[in-house]
Amino acid sequence: MIIPLMLMFLNNLYRIVDQVVDGEQARVTILLNRDSVIYKAHFPGNPITPGACIVEMCREIASLILKNDLVLEKAHTIKFLAGIHPGNTPRVMFVLQFKEQEQGKWKVCAEVKDGDQIMTKMTLCLKETQPV
Repeated sequence: MIIPLMLMFLNNLYRIVDQVVDGEQARVTILLNRDSVIYKAHFPGNPITPGACIVEMCREIASLILKNDLVLEKAHTIKFLAGIHPGNTPRVMFVLQFKEQEQGKWKVCAEVKDGDQIMTKMTLCLKETQPV
């Protein structure tokens, strides 16, 4: 049975422009859609990517890389170090390290970067969904 992936923001808030997977690490470059309705509300005249959206994009990217729908079980640490403004930084890279904790449960350590600048760091515990 093929489980459709829950992808809320892909091709709406962002699109993937490059992806390199090397063992337990992935580097995924995305391009933000500055015309997304999210930026019209957060914040008009000074759009910035909401933290919840950054976490959700990470979950979506992990689901795509692992080819399995994942849900967020727990976030150990999330540090927003610099704002991601779609006008100033429309292209960012998600660098993800995957470690399977037990069958179907993953620890994902991620950095969101603009060049050498780390904008966000997070560690997420993700769980594969069970087929219905």
